[in-house]
Amino acid sequence: MRIVARYPTRSEAEERAAFLRANGIVPHVTNTASLLRAVGLRKDRSQAALWAVIDAQHADAVALLADPDHEVGAGLDAEELEDLETQGAAKAQQMLFRGMMLLAGGLMAIFAILAFTGVL
Repeated sequence: MRIVARYPTRSEAEERAAFLRANGIVPHVTNTASLLRAVGLRKDRSQAALWAVIDAQHADAVALLADPDHEVGAGLDAEELEDLETQGAAKAQQMLFRGMMLLAGGLMAIFAILAFTGVL
């Protein structure tokens, strides 16, 4: 995943992301607000960053934002985009479930140790 551009507002970044997606590029928008900027250590005033999720699409994303008539070479069709999003959502759900199970197991182990040692 590579950064394509920074924007002063999240809505502007989302608008550009929709444009990229309509042209077969997989975008992602993140907030760039940070404590460093709040205390004056970071001078960048952007509020959102636009990323190309697939590294091979980075050059096309940059070129397309500079020239709306750019011919995208590494674009995905609507079906491929949907499949990618579905797979990503399923993977995120699996990772969340695993994390919750590890947390629950860890808490149970701590409780068992504390109960065994007589602390509880």
